[in-house]
Amino acid sequence: MRLLLLVTLFSAGLVGGDWSRFRGPNGLGVAEEAPLPDSIGPDVNVAWKTDLPMGKSSPALTEDRIFLTAHEGEKLFTLGLDRATGKILWKQQAPDRRLEKMHQLNDEASSSPVSDGENVYVFFGGFGMLSYTADGEERWRRPMGPFTNFHGMGASPVYHDGKVLMICDQDQGAFLIAVDAATGETVWRVERPDMVHSFSTPVLYEPADGPAELVVAGSYQMVSYAVDDGRELWRYRGLTYQVKSSPVIVGDTLYFNAWAPGGEPAVRLVLPPFAEALEKLDANKDGELSKDEVSQEWQPGNWDMQDLNKNGSLDARDWQYYSQRRTSTNSTLAVKMGGRGDITESHVKWLSQKNMPDVPGVLLYQGVLYLIKNGGILTTLNPEDGSMLWQGRVRDALDNYYASPVAGDGKVYLASEKGLVTVLKPGAQPEPLGTTDFGEAIFATPALADGKIYLRTRSKLYCFE
Repeated sequence: MRLLLLVTLFSAGLVGGDWSRFRGPNGLGVAEEAPLPDSIGPDVNVAWKTDLPMGKSSPALTEDRIFLTAHEGEKLFTLGLDRATGKILWKQQAPDRRLEKMHQLNDEASSSPVSDGENVYVFFGGFGMLSYTADGEERWRRPMGPFTNFHGMGASPVYHDGKVLMICDQDQGAFLIAVDAATGETVWRVERPDMVHSFSTPVLYEPADGPAELVVAGSYQMVSYAVDDGRELWRYRGLTYQVKSSPVIVGDTLYFNAWAPGGEPAVRLVLPPFAEALEKLDANKDGELSKDEVSQEWQPGNWDMQDLNKNGSLDARDWQYYSQRRTSTNSTLAVKMGGRGDITESHVKWLSQKNMPDVPGVLLYQGVLYLIKNGGILTTLNPEDGSMLWQGRVRDALDNYYASPVAGDGKVYLASEKGLVTVLKPGAQPEPLGTTDFGEAIFATPALADGKIYLRTRSKLYCFE
């Protein structure tokens, strides 16, 4: 009951038609201010639909605008749509575009916009950051990169108190930056030398006393920074090597899931320190390990991913990263907020190593924690202790999932890669209300606000009511 009350108060205090960033108010994925449809489809409860260029970013809303990013050919765009009609009011091209290496499931327009309620702020891995007014007038531009993210950039910017915060985790030179929302100038920048490529969008924590925090999940660890000056407040060690989903915070508890290949106990392997490995394996005595010098037993499954500086061999930093990967832990966990320093042993409320999603974030709704993973496997957990309540496959939607689940008005919405959208009645054992096939891919997380659902498919943006 206490947790349900916290969720209700959190939602009531922050939602109110606001879905100005990836996954809504502070990334929670919940909107409770108005009735939402029991079923949606290409021709079911459609208020309007608009053709869009390619892109996988999720909608950000203001009172009368919808913002999205997209690309056509070799051009990157920010779009401003009329929220009432879906009409594209403006389409601004980024001044430059740099083609960067990325995973086939990633996209040049994968980072979602964020708004301060009037202006919009966007990030492209192939350019950097830009800001526009509600009417599409450029306010500032900030070229950034090139980036060394093995799979391409994927995190989205966050806005708080006149600052736009952007995490740029990459294989070399990872950093977190806060820029002035009015000018794009640097307010502060924090280097993250022990981080490599990750894709998780940060969340905010505003305690009753103490500074506002930006909580950033990265490779092997989660770190909290003071929003005002970027100083580190606490650190949790024990995540997997490559995080994609985003945390959620309700009350004083953070919930997070992180999964990557090789993080299961059965495939863990403890490697020797680099100096010991050199002594045993470095046949040509050049101080690094080439691919033909590493034994098959210790060979990385993807050599290029472990070779962070791409020089063809593994140095001390590469080996440390690879060693950590072979002993990293996939997990879903709950962390008590308010700690300082290293909280690894002191603030973890519970941790589970079963049935973790890869990309979708967890959803906490009406006292139940929901996790959706590839294969349409849905798991519900007790958020108080992490115990499993139920597990089963989503009927008629046995597919891969990249969009995060969202909820409101007593309904949970799931969207699969192939475009299967399922509506569930929430509970420890959710009840399917129906599944509709949109006939094309869905990667973007839906936006919910004021009794409407905004859903981006491969070629369209739908509004349902």
